Amino acid sequence: LEEIVGEITDEFDVVDATQALKQADDGGFLVEGTMTIRDLNRATDWALPDDEANTVAGLVIHEAQMIPAVGQSFSFHGFRFEVIARRENQLTRLKVRRL
Repeated sequence: LEEIVGEITDEFDVVDATQALKQADDGGFLVEGTMTIRDLNRATDWALPDDEANTVAGLVIHEAQMIPAVGQSFSFHGFRFEVIARRENQLTRLKVRRL
């Protein structure tokens, strides 16, 4: 399919942690939705669970039990997750901060 339509970013593509994670002004982090939970935990020394989802967006969708709209926020596992950007059914950027 990628030969026909071009590059498609999916869960198998490697996301560079330096590009996927940026410090926000309020002490939280702006995170690409495709960033793995493992990479986020390593970069921040957090311990978010990765048994139900591999990516940050996947974790938010799993915990919210829905695909949230831009601006929606959720608190779980001691963190606040806010949807910053979404493309169709994909959460592309989130803001995450410890509570």
